Amino acid sequence: MQRRLKILVGCYACDPNYGSEPGMGWNFVSNLAKYHDVHALVEEYEFKETLTAYAEEHPEAMRHITFHFIPRRHHNTLRVIWPPSYYWFYRAWQKKAYQLALQLDKSEHFDAVYQVTISGFREPGFLWKLGKPFVWGPLGGFTDTPWCLLRCLGWYGALYFGLRNIANAVQKRWGFSARAAAAHAHTILTSTTKAVEEIRRFWHRDAILMNEVGLETTHTHYTPQPHRPGEPLRICWAGEHIPRKALDLLLRALPLCKEKMELHVLSKGPRMEAWKALAHRLGLDQVVTFHGFVPREEAFRIMGSSHVFCITSVREDTSTVVFEAFRYGLPIIAPDHCGFSAVIDASCGIKIPIRSHSQVIADYARHLDFLATHEDERSRLSAGALLRCQSFTWEAKMQVLNRIFAEATSAE
Repeated sequence: MQRRLKILVGCYACDPNYGSEPGMGWNFVSNLAKYHDVHALVEEYEFKETLTAYAEEHPEAMRHITFHFIPRRHHNTLRVIWPPSYYWFYRAWQKKAYQLALQLDKSEHFDAVYQVTISGFREPGFLWKLGKPFVWGPLGGFTDTPWCLLRCLGWYGALYFGLRNIANAVQKRWGFSARAAAAHAHTILTSTTKAVEEIRRFWHRDAILMNEVGLETTHTHYTPQPHRPGEPLRICWAGEHIPRKALDLLLRALPLCKEKMELHVLSKGPRMEAWKALAHRLGLDQVVTFHGFVPREEAFRIMGSSHVFCITSVREDTSTVVFEAFRYGLPIIAPDHCGFSAVIDASCGIKIPIRSHSQVIADYARHLDFLATHEDERSRLSAGALLRCQSFTWEAKMQVLNRIFAEATSAE
């Protein structure tokens, strides 16, 4: 039987109402609390109000969670001028979190420590210094933006992510904070296969592959839509309209398709008007529908009526939308990099190798034409998608974490 432990969780970002880092933090904390007593260190200004309100509305869900809020200094102007300055203030917050952790441990006597968010490897915090069994991850931030696809990002995006690639190369090899935390960790979790390889190569540690996002165990199952002869292949794309999502790769692929296509684009963002203009220049006004931001139910209706889901992100760990697409039995076409490499396999989707900008575009067109004319294969991938999502539930992740904490604390 699983022993109920008292675990201190470093969880800077934590919010039940959002995705990305806050959603990741909340899901790990709330699911871990089903098995253990969790004390979570969380940033105060952004998350205290929401978490306090949630605790009042859902007292049973918070029965085994204690939040400790720590304020972080902000400097919005400096953040605009130099985005990486964010890490300076985040590191200062981590120092305060460590000081509070030292005080809490004197009264709580934690069995283990778990550093969850922020998931990037650059600033791991200082909780590993407590001398308790330390688990870190799932780590993100290892993935570089493919050099041949920087042109998708505009001049500023190409400059920013090009410099980020260079900084990544330096920090992965010689970043003192990350190497120190890795040396003291009982277990390192990471969200991409590339990160597993690089952690072994640069830090001389083994890591366990675990995606940072997942599905609820009781998620609803849907019946996939068949693609009938003569009708357009309905493609769904979803994500914030920002340069690194690189929707233009898919837009440029559509004119190369020989079969009828119909693309539905969800959400919105700064690049929306530029992508609309590109679609118009490519003669896709009757092919592409930009839905903008729609209610969640409508977004799921559009997704559920589609035949295939396309991902074009040039830099990302894993996205929740991958598992949403799986829920609807949508085969996924995505670049063979980031977290997609580990999640998508031949049973549920198609991964596109990245060799050149023109090759990636041509491959999207080729695979879309294939699925439009081979319903037997599309149906096979659709059934595989429904099965694949069962491997990425939060319950499955907790089973892995429970084994890790049991091993880590048994040695104490």
